[in-house]
Amino acid sequence: MSESSKNDKAPEEGRAIKARRLAKEELEFWERQKRCGVESDLKIARDLPDDTPDFILAMLSDFENEAAKFCFSGAEGRVLDAGCGNGNLTLRALKSDSAEERATEFIGMDFSCNMLDRAAYRAADLPRAAFLQGSVTSLPFQDRSFDRVVSSGVLTCLPDTEAAALALQEFYRVLKPGGVLVVDFFNCISHYTLIRKHLFRESINSPEYVSPSEFRKTLESAGFLVQTHQGFDFKPCQGYLFMSRWRPLVDTGFWQEKLSSYLERRIIPWLPKANLLGYRIYVKCIKKPPHEAEKED
Repeated sequence: MSESSKNDKAPEEGRAIKARRLAKEELEFWERQKRCGVESDLKIARDLPDDTPDFILAMLSDFENEAAKFCFSGAEGRVLDAGCGNGNLTLRALKSDSAEERATEFIGMDFSCNMLDRAAYRAADLPRAAFLQGSVTSLPFQDRSFDRVVSSGVLTCLPDTEAAALALQEFYRVLKPGGVLVVDFFNCISHYTLIRKHLFRESINSPEYVSPSEFRKTLESAGFLVQTHQGFDFKPCQGYLFMSRWRPLVDTGFWQEKLSSYLERRIIPWLPKANLLGYRIYVKCIKKPPHEAEKED
């Protein structure tokens, strides 16, 4: 092998090693989570401390209900929750009107056995739900076997853009023609992400952070047609001020969570394009027939 070939392969090998390390760290994190109880399941899903205020938990519960509604409303046939974690969204959908009877089977899949055990325990009285272990970059299912695939908070946690592209390929493969895909991303042009990038010089990279236009192009390149989207989290300061030592000075009444909730409920529904200003955006799209996808390529 020539010296130039070795030099060309070095960066690729470095990225592969980093990707494996990040994937291992992610799995180890979820395997360590041992807290129990209804509130603990929400805290685990959102990586929150035990002393999280009740008001914050209520706000996050409302968010998860809205997210479950967007992800599962109108679902029918076989539904896959790819990267289901402890089953929060699927179980919320099944226990509400979001999961209509036309959806006959819900499969929750995750790479963490610990999270799957929790999900299965919580779904013991829900006959339409089943759970198994697997990876979003190599789904253990046959081609065209699902009517809908939901993957929340997953693409943003993958180690690199190659893994994210592979996951989208797998979603396309297991969806039936005309099937629905719902995924989400963190918006790199939301106000606070821009502040973090340009003022605090933080690293803002894909696949964790992308712009709405970039994400649309990525989905279209993977063979999907975007139908609609819904933005969440319009807080002035991203994250949770209640976890900051400065909270007594800057957020005594949870003002930014209240502001974000007001915008989501009262303002954004009247200004659909403003959804694209949210920090976290969910996108619903459909699988295009292969001949249409090939034409656009």
